[in-house]
Amino acid sequence: QIQTKWRDEVRSRAGLIRVREFTMKDSYSLDADGDGLERQYRNHYRAYHRLFSRCGLPTVSVEADVGLMGGQLSHEFIYLTPDGEDMILHCPACGYSANQEVAVSAKVEVEEEEQLELEKIATPGVKTIEDLTRFLQVPESKTAKVVFLVGRFGERQEEADTDKLIVAVVRGDMTVNEVKLGHVTEALALRPASVDEIAPSGAVAGYASPIGLKGVLVVVDESVTTSQNLIAGANEEGYHLKNVNYGRDFEAGLVADIAAVEAGDGCSKCGQPLETSRGVEVGHIFQLGTRYSDSMGCTFLDSQGKARSVIMGSYGIGVGRLLACVAEQHRDEHGLMWPISVAPFQVHIVALAKGEGAAQAASEKLYGDLKEVGVEVLYDDRRENPGVKFNDADLIGCPLRIT
Repeated sequence: QIQTKWRDEVRSRAGLIRVREFTMKDSYSLDADGDGLERQYRNHYRAYHRLFSRCGLPTVSVEADVGLMGGQLSHEFIYLTPDGEDMILHCPACGYSANQEVAVSAKVEVEEEEQLELEKIATPGVKTIEDLTRFLQVPESKTAKVVFLVGRFGERQEEADTDKLIVAVVRGDMTVNEVKLGHVTEALALRPASVDEIAPSGAVAGYASPIGLKGVLVVVDESVTTSQNLIAGANEEGYHLKNVNYGRDFEAGLVADIAAVEAGDGCSKCGQPLETSRGVEVGHIFQLGTRYSDSMGCTFLDSQGKARSVIMGSYGIGVGRLLACVAEQHRDEHGLMWPISVAPFQVHIVALAKGEGAAQAASEKLYGDLKEVGVEVLYDDRRENPGVKFNDADLIGCPLRIT
């Protein structure tokens, strides 16, 4: 189905890329088992690559976050452009690619150290990782970064939802990936915590430590559990702690991969350095499983007469943003250069005669002949100067021009 949809966001941006009202192509698959879903998913995957190729749009498919749609697996189809809003990690060696929201990197082996005694040190005015590494002359990888977020938990019924303070801990040379954090905590939404929301936990903003906190969910990145003798805040203004070790000095409610992958990190498949590119998502496919069929009671009777939930897939293309990306890809300093597969007209006839003579008659005949055989033709018979017509033809960008 192709229909108009709406999104309610704080701001629209990027022209046709993300407008409030947009046209979407959606299709769905309904299967009896996972094998059937896998076949449908692969069929759509290949069909989308063919479709974008026919549109003259180079795309890459990447592993992606399922987001609000949910499900067990999804792939985005990305048009690579420096102006894109999505960050893509890809490996030139083995071909691995993923949206930064879900990308994973190779685990870095850290040389094991003897755990040293916890030591409190004065660090006046030192409130950031950058300040801390400069003050103590240590690399960022020897520090622990603590990030406070408020997670909303519940059943998407606002009156029943509850907020909980989440403390995310990563190494100082890393950043927290909020999408990964949202998945492991199962929070409906995340937002930065205010100073007033942080205070009851016993933490001090700028000097925060995961040690001794109350009433919070501590989530630690896997890298922190294998790093010894880190430097973290002391939860006291003007002080930090040296030789902080996970397991001895603090524990976590959850340990998971919550760090964002960056350019230069090792590929999780082959270990080679990853590279980054920006792009625009033009298509997205999902293996939904039984997420929606369970909630809607969509079942079928199997060969044994037993009711089972339908296995679903969802497949979408943003028609408006696809058009915008094709226009971005096929243009020059004079205007558009539409691929013939998506051009509004296949042929543009520019008649230079002003309504009379053999040239005008020939233009009329050619226009009629082409229309008769099914060619889509734009016929410019305006009484304008040739320069005006040529400039307009350059802007419109039909594949073939006949003058």
